[in-house]
Amino acid sequence: MQSTVTRKNSYTLSLTIKESGVEFEKARKHIIEDIKNNGKVKGFKQGSDIPEAVIVREYGEALIQEKALDKVISHVYPKVLKKENITPVAPGNIVEVKSVNPVEIILEVEVFPEIEIDTKKLDLIKVKRTPVSVSDKDVDTEIDAIKTRFTHFHAAGSHTEDGADTSHLAIEKGDRATVTAQGYDKKDGEAIKETYVPSYPLVIGSGSFIPGFEEELVGAKVGDEVGFTITFPADYHSEDFKSRKVYFVAVIEKVEKPHTPEFTPEFIEQLRGEKTDMAGFREIIKKEIITKKENETRNKDEDTLMKEILAVSTFEVGPSMLSSEIDQIYREHATNLEQQGLDIKGYLEHIKKSETEYKETVVKIEAERRLKAELILRKIKEIRNTDATDDEIKTEVDKVIAQYGSAEVVERLKAKLVPGDNYYEDIKNRLIYRKVVDTFWA
Repeated sequence: MQSTVTRKNSYTLSLTIKESGVEFEKARKHIIEDIKNNGKVKGFKQGSDIPEAVIVREYGEALIQEKALDKVISHVYPKVLKKENITPVAPGNIVEVKSVNPVEIILEVEVFPEIEIDTKKLDLIKVKRTPVSVSDKDVDTEIDAIKTRFTHFHAAGSHTEDGADTSHLAIEKGDRATVTAQGYDKKDGEAIKETYVPSYPLVIGSGSFIPGFEEELVGAKVGDEVGFTITFPADYHSEDFKSRKVYFVAVIEKVEKPHTPEFTPEFIEQLRGEKTDMAGFREIIKKEIITKKENETRNKDEDTLMKEILAVSTFEVGPSMLSSEIDQIYREHATNLEQQGLDIKGYLEHIKKSETEYKETVVKIEAERRLKAELILRKIKEIRNTDATDDEIKTEVDKVIAQYGSAEVVERLKAKLVPGDNYYEDIKNRLIYRKVVDTFWA
């Protein structure tokens, strides 16, 4: 076996493989035997001693040689990759068969791209981290969001088992009113078809409708018909309604009173697994917001950093590697939509894009950015010889395990997350890449 390698471009190798006629004849003989044992030849039973000439006549010498060549290649190709220390990112592509017997073929193999970095300029790059702070208002906003998420409603005037006060029958701010509304060009005028709203459950004060609409309903009760004039905003999304005055008639079909949860130690424990008072809960929320903001600002700062690093780097990403990353991110998008109760097919119909268009105009941009960041960090890791200690990796693995509450899951993860496991290696690589990035902070 002989092999020679030449570089075609930054991500493609041209690989010439030669193998002796002896090996080809062995492969050809194996194909003949396989046909004898498993193939179908007219006038002979499977496994019988079929003359080679009959098999060649039945199947054709060209097909037999093609199968023999495939067998030789499948045997030799992995050995050549190991010998030449080549790590392909996609299956090799045969571009020329120069000879069948003896074997001589030329393949093109896509590999990780060669990356050139101006190390002098690289060493000058420093990015200032965006400072993170959390105010009491931030905490209040998050707690209000939790209140909204866990608020439920009771019909006004109804009896409730949980002690909610529903005695006030008129609409108040925070109530949910089911209304049917129709807009007219003026009072007693012609109906405007686009303004008809049937049986809509509207939370008063949510800002779901045009400014002023919800406020006009305050004080009304079930069965009331409320008429009022509203001027649409000057920046309204529809040209036909910008700054337009419309007379609305709204019929109140249902009024429901909100029952907001009390943040008792028991309720807080249900929310966060820790029994504490409101002051303690605020601290928990504050830490969560800090973590979220730190992740958000780190992502933005890393984007800024990567732009500066890419400006002093030269490389191209191969088509197979990019295609694989596009497919991976597309699957992630589909999974994220599923978690929101949506499906990718319906989403694509909504935005009027085919899967191909979506991948090309949306996913490809993200895939290129993510791939380039990963490849460049990998290169800098090699240049700066960055690694992680066993203690650092253990700390990172422990953080991952700590996210799971089930003792059974924790034990399974402890047994799984060991050197050599794909997830373990992924955690290790992410830690190392983070250490690489940290060297650039001012």
